[in-house]
Amino acid sequence: MKRTILFAVFVLAILVASFILTEVKAMTDNQKYLNEAQVRTKEFEIELEPERLREAYLALENVTLAQENDPKTRGQVRTDALSLWLHALEVLDRFLDPKFNPQDVPQLGVQPPPTTGGIVYPPGADPAVIDDPTARADYEKAVTANRAKAEHYRLQIGLRRLDERIPPRVEAFIRNSYTSAPDDQKELKTAIDDTIKNPQRKVGLLKLLTPSQP
Repeated sequence: MKRTILFAVFVLAILVASFILTEVKAMTDNQKYLNEAQVRTKEFEIELEPERLREAYLALENVTLAQENDPKTRGQVRTDALSLWLHALEVLDRFLDPKFNPQDVPQLGVQPPPTTGGIVYPPGADPAVIDDPTARADYEKAVTANRAKAEHYRLQIGLRRLDERIPPRVEAFIRNSYTSAPDDQKELKTAIDDTIKNPQRKVGLLKLLTPSQP
């Protein structure tokens, strides 16, 4: 009898330990993804590499509120995820150039001026081959400007692709994670008002609120 009780206690201890480990793992996984999203977004702001922003939203997509059985923890994870989703949108809007023209493609290589001897080098030639100082300086400026234009073009093309992917995911997160309850709606409206600066974007997100919300 005593052995049976000890065995039952042992099995119960294993089950409890397993449950605790599962809870900790779930919390750790969600926090890991939240931290990764925050880091990747910050890296994008520094590097201006669209891939970092893509990695940020992919990390946020891995956050699973259902894994959090504790209501308080689940609420905090939801709040943090919403904040990071909205921040990703704000960063996207901040770096999107509304005047960008995708048809204005940068040159593959700038055509250098002819030398004083009449030699014409191919596009992208080393400025050192241009013997006239003034022509060489102008050519170097043109090369620098075209390089900057190419970087800007690459950035804007990348951001426009993200602009097709991130907003729908933000809206899906809001619809799936927030109810029509007043507290949920208040939290959502406050977060949108505090984070989103783009008026058009803000109007679109506020439309997700329930009609009763002012």
